[in-house]
Amino acid sequence: MAWFEVSKLRKEYPLGESVKVALRDFSLSAERGDFVSIIGRSGSGKTTFLRLVAGLSSQTSGEIKYSDGRKPRIGMVFQEPRLMPWLTVEENVVFPYKPLGRKNLPLKRARALLEMLGILDYKDAYPSALSGGMAQRAALGRALCREPELILMDEPLGALDYFTRNALREEILNLYMTEAKTILFVTHDVDEAVAMSRRIVVLDEGEIVCRVKIDLDYPRKRTDPAFAAIVEQLLVSIAR
Repeated sequence: MAWFEVSKLRKEYPLGESVKVALRDFSLSAERGDFVSIIGRSGSGKTTFLRLVAGLSSQTSGEIKYSDGRKPRIGMVFQEPRLMPWLTVEENVVFPYKPLGRKNLPLKRARALLEMLGILDYKDAYPSALSGGMAQRAALGRALCREPELILMDEPLGALDYFTRNALREEILNLYMTEAKTILFVTHDVDEAVAMSRRIVVLDEGEIVCRVKIDLDYPRKRTDPAFAAIVEQLLVSIAR
């Protein structure tokens, strides 16, 4: 059994007098240290899947299992930073520890993360003073602060400009390669998925229609014919 395993997951939503099926017969597994991207058209069920794994919603049927029998620590990064506007950057990063009380706040780890993400100088700033890229870096720091075993990323780069997106993509990839985090990454950008992932699944109307394993070495170049071939294969599977 893989470390993380989803078996025949199904999610239904009431839609007037009918039912909308967001996921159907969705099965996926991952080992520790895997990087799996989920791509597909809008409304294909990508975000629904992450929400189920995070425990933000419950499945209609099917199972989400871990080989050691316990739910791991999970960090989630959304498309928008979703920072608390009344808290400083540092306070936002340690926010998951707030219920434990002030003496348990891991300020040393928070500052190390902010330094790694290049925004330590802004630790006392409020979100309104940050650019979009800085805010998303702070959101990533918050997701990492509890040392998650599984990181869920829902279009974390989608709202950023080209240059900021590329810089933060490198930060995420460096994090993955140095800390061997297990990552489930949702994106609309096929090139981005190929550049970062070990495996990619394509969703269409809640069903997996294509699975691709990527054996290219990092860093990956878009000019590589093998890279281009994988992109073409994925685009065909999305367009059909």
